[in-house]
Amino acid sequence: MSELVNQPSRMPTRKLNAAMLGAFTVSLLAVIVRNVAPGYDDPDLWLALSPVTVAVFGYFTRERAT
Repeated sequence: MSELVNQPSRMPTRKLNAAMLGAFTVSLLAVIVRNVAPGYDDPDLWLALSPVTVAVFGYFTRERAT
């Protein structure tokens, strides 16, 4: 038999929101750099920077007690 998980709400956690905000920030910065200074645009940099930013945003976000 499977056990039920008690989830208090359907709202995503704060850490998940922070991770999505981190990914959005990196994507937005990549677009800005690509349009303003195309000589400095390196797709490998943005690819490597994305998980780092997501981890940093998630690390510094406090989770609400459930």
